[in-house]
Amino acid sequence: MKWVTCDEMRAIDRRAIEEFGIPALVLMENAGRGAADEAAKLYRARGLEGPVLIFCGGGNNGGDGFVIARHMANAAFDVRIFSTTARSKIDRQREAGINLAICERMSLPIRDLHTAQRVESIRPELVQGALVVDAIFGVGLSSPPREPQATLLRVLAQARLPVLAVDVPSGLDANSGTPLGTALPADVTATMACPKVGLRGEGQAWVGSLVVVDIGLPSFLVR
Repeated sequence: MKWVTCDEMRAIDRRAIEEFGIPALVLMENAGRGAADEAAKLYRARGLEGPVLIFCGGGNNGGDGFVIARHMANAAFDVRIFSTTARSKIDRQREAGINLAICERMSLPIRDLHTAQRVESIRPELVQGALVVDAIFGVGLSSPPREPQATLLRVLAQARLPVLAVDVPSGLDANSGTPLGTALPADVTATMACPKVGLRGEGQAWVGSLVVVDIGLPSFLVR
């Protein structure tokens, strides 16, 4: 298994889609299902009780989060979804939007957290929550998180709940391992296909246990 930069991971994904014909929707499904398995393992290993709080951005990382929510709900977990992008702004023709729509049709509880007031409103739910799934930002983050996401990361860190990060802890530069202003430390990071170079060295302090999720890429692309 090779360590990759963000650009190298994007190139691998692009080859899988364009050269091998693997639909991006399939890769997202595999990623979310694998991360859901890791979230369930963490929940059970810690003997947790209470809701799984899944925080989803508007891009592919958030799309993975919507897939995680579906699979954990099907496994009888009490899931609560929080969209950090207003759902009206998520493209329903893209992979993340397709999986959001499935969650809506499944009548899973979803709240928009795209304003500071809404972020502050979740504090009582954090008291009752058991596990945070961080699917807010992925490998593409290259500048400090904007508001209200920056405040959300601080609020989640203050809650001190166990955290499973999807691909990369939100707020961490996936290439350098440096926090971009505000970052959310994880207990487990379920990274997709290949570990990112920023998850070792300085970044290791934010990662917790690192698990590499097989998303169905041709093996020679990731070795």
